[in-house]
Amino acid sequence: MWQRILWFFGAILVASLFTSSHSLGADLVRYNVSKAYADPKQDYYIAVLRLALNKSRDKYGPYQLSENSFDHTPQGRTLEILEQGKLLDVHWTMTSQQRETQLAAVYVPLLKGMMGARIFLAHKDILPKLDQLHSPAQLMDLFIGSGIDWPDTKIYEKNGFIVVTSVATLLPRMLEEKRFELFPRALHEPWAELPNLEGVVVEPRFAFCYPTAMYFFVNKQNTRLKARLTYGLQKAIDDGSFDRLFASHPITRDAIKLGKFNERQTLKLQNPELSARTRDVLMNARYVWAPLHRCLSTT
Repeated sequence: MWQRILWFFGAILVASLFTSSHSLGADLVRYNVSKAYADPKQDYYIAVLRLALNKSRDKYGPYQLSENSFDHTPQGRTLEILEQGKLLDVHWTMTSQQRETQLAAVYVPLLKGMMGARIFLAHKDILPKLDQLHSPAQLMDLFIGSGIDWPDTKIYEKNGFIVVTSVATLLPRMLEEKRFELFPRALHEPWAELPNLEGVVVEPRFAFCYPTAMYFFVNKQNTRLKARLTYGLQKAIDDGSFDRLFASHPITRDAIKLGKFNERQTLKLQNPELSARTRDVLMNARYVWAPLHRCLSTT
């Protein structure tokens, strides 16, 4: 009888150890979302992250997604937390040479280059002024609002614009107060922001276009996660599931429909923050939304 009891508890112990080791073997992937500033765009990036992790199960096994929240944390500070590698494992953000030096980029554009397709939020009171413009080059005479730690700010400044900067959370209020005239937003960004802005509209005729990419970034020491995400994203592109998600997710689907990028007069900007690696990535049609090819062709 004692032998049976010992065998029973031994079996439980072995099962427990197996379950524990299996759980410990799962890749922990911690990401940041804001609770104080609910952002529907986050749903798209989380969906892409989950797609990449699911597609890589065959090679890398199970994973565990964990949501952390760093509210009121500027973009630059979030990347510092990721660089420290203690609280975050991955973050999605627009690339720059500095960010690709600071962290390890997964070189698959999450928005197929759409981050560089920019339309404008503007206060309705300046629409008569905008109606007098006949060319997107005349936008150079207007004041631009941009985040103090955004790579876009350096792009606008290097292209000769006068840029009013602040922390990201204050920019919508500054636009309402007419402290600048145009607030460039990536094609997928303004639609969820408009309902919360008083007297603000989407400018209907013009756009900026510049080469850039939205990437997953990981800590440089986390070579396994970088390899896993690269493998999963490439596999999703190969089997078409990435493009199906891009075409069907409400964030990107509605951006394409509402933004009407093909109908706009577009001003091409140079991106001095573009790395050689990202330039090469954006030259590959596999990674780029088709309407952007004309924008990237001369870069």
